[in-house]
Amino acid sequence: MMMASVDRPGETFLGITPNDYKILLDRGWRRSGNIIYKPDMRGSCCQEYTIRLKSSLFKPNSKQRKATNAWSNFIHGIGYKREQAQKYPISREEKKRKRTSRFNVVEKIHESEYATLKAQNPLEPAHKFEIVLEENKFTEEKYKLFEHYQKKIHNDEASEGGFKRFLCANPFKPPYSVDKKGRKIGAYHQCYYLDGRLIAMAVLDLLPDCVSGVYFMYHTDFSQWSFGKLSAVREIALAEEAGYEYYYMGYYIHSCPKMRYKCEYQPAEVLDPECYDWHSFDNEFRKILDVKPYYSPSLERILTAEGSERSMTLLKNYHINTKKGVITNLDDDTVFSTDMSGVVKLEDIEPVIDDIRILVGRKLAIAEMISGWEEMPIDVPGNAKHKIAEAIATLGLELTPKVIICLTLG
Repeated sequence: MMMASVDRPGETFLGITPNDYKILLDRGWRRSGNIIYKPDMRGSCCQEYTIRLKSSLFKPNSKQRKATNAWSNFIHGIGYKREQAQKYPISREEKKRKRTSRFNVVEKIHESEYATLKAQNPLEPAHKFEIVLEENKFTEEKYKLFEHYQKKIHNDEASEGGFKRFLCANPFKPPYSVDKKGRKIGAYHQCYYLDGRLIAMAVLDLLPDCVSGVYFMYHTDFSQWSFGKLSAVREIALAEEAGYEYYYMGYYIHSCPKMRYKCEYQPAEVLDPECYDWHSFDNEFRKILDVKPYYSPSLERILTAEGSERSMTLLKNYHINTKKGVITNLDDDTVFSTDMSGVVKLEDIEPVIDDIRILVGRKLAIAEMISGWEEMPIDVPGNAKHKIAEAIATLGLELTPKVIICLTLG
């Protein structure tokens, strides 16, 4: 696994732009607070696939529609519905349209919101439900919700420090902004308030062309309302309504039963771990994962098409490794010696590595200024050139001109 901390004690905070982080997402990276990491899928016992959904194509299933409607009915209350029908009746044509029209995710998700209801008529619903999208700043109210959720759902202790590091810290520079399309960009908390009480909260990264779900928590007083479904549908609606286009659902681990719920949000796509293109995340793909935990359609297609003896050997070894499900990583192994998935080849890194910017203490330089740089073999583990090459291999060549690598030279 490759990890990149952008907030190390005693060193300059560098950070990453939301746009560049989106590029890393599309190479299989994720973040936890200020830590950005990329699992070695080929060398892991649990393969973590990046999955996403195009919001405009989302087809909610019956359970998702039922959960959305049930929450709206709870918020409205029987009295509200009855009084609305008496004082503000709708025409037969409108009733028919509502009954026969397709389930509109954006419209349905707003039906429970107080602002939407008050815009329709002056009646008061049974409950006042509000959604507030705000910067991911710490508050005592948010922490109390997190503490409750950790204890009741995960049977785990919580701390303010852990909450701040995990769900309030973010690596983005700038941390919050608005792009040319008027979309909020950065790390946000989507807060759910019922009658003035914070009952749930989503932690979201709003990035160019995607809403990325980071975490979700709720109070168990409301367990009956299927908040997992409600939150996912709401986040998909946000991606559609605000023009982010895609909803990223984080990692999917096929061997983890708790993650199977992500298969219910369709039509989804899965990121190829070798070539970083997208494939349909359908039943056929998941059936293949039953047999091959590590699966790269692009790699199999390329090797099969080449048809050479070497390609067939690589394909055979690839099948053997994926059936094993795990490759042992030793302390002195590198992303090249372990054959980490999806890394840039050394021969492609060599032409650009001399100009990589580095930070030594607080001094900015370029890699070729390191003492003895010319004599360092790029393919020998342990030296500075090889370590920098590892970083480039996992980050990708697209970000190379923007990267600053912090080095401790001894």
